[in-house]
Formats: sequence, C-alpha cells, structure tokens
Amino acid sequence: MTTRAKWIEDTLRDTLAPSHLELTDESDQHAGTRVESHFRVVVVSDRFEGQTLIKRHRLTQDPLKPAFAEGLHALALHTYTPDEWAERGDAPASPPCEGGDR
Repeated sequence: MTTRAKWIEDTLRDTLAPSHLELTDESDQHAGTRVESHFRVVVVSDRFEGQTLIKRHRLTQDPLKPAFAEGLHALALHTYTPDEWAERGDAPASPPCEGGDR
C-alpha cells in the first residue's frame, strides 16, 4: 500500500470506525501523470445512520482535507450504513475517465 493510501485508510479507520473499508487507487485510469491522486472509497459505518448522503460525504472527506492540499484530486465515495451494505453487498464501479488533464 502506498503512503497516501495508507494515510487515507488510517484516517478513515480512526474517524469513522468502519465495519468495512475498501480503498482503491484509480489514478492510472485518469489523464496526465497523476500518482495517488484518484481513489475509490467504499466505507460502511454506524456513523452514517440517519445521515443524508451529503453529510456522509462530508464526514468522509473532511478528515482528508490535508491530502487534497498535497495532490489528492478526487474521491469516488460510496458510503453505507451496515444495514444498507448487508442489503447491497457491493458498490458500483467508477465510471471511465472522460479524459483531459483537469
């Protein structure tokens, strides 16, 4: 696991106490020479109970703000409660990159 990926995983484990966490580096699927810049995150946490999708995403992104200042460009977030995850069992794949070096 890379340094940024490890930091993201450790940070999310510390702040959300997830029962399930998947972190996938998708940087190679995007234009340019991005390294550790695009990640897919699947997180299942009791902290999401009763929270709107926007609130769930804020709970996930806010602790990661330092990484955005240092080159993290994008997170594909999939946030579930334990009951939602038990029903779904999987998260959708990320869409293909539209291209361009944004």
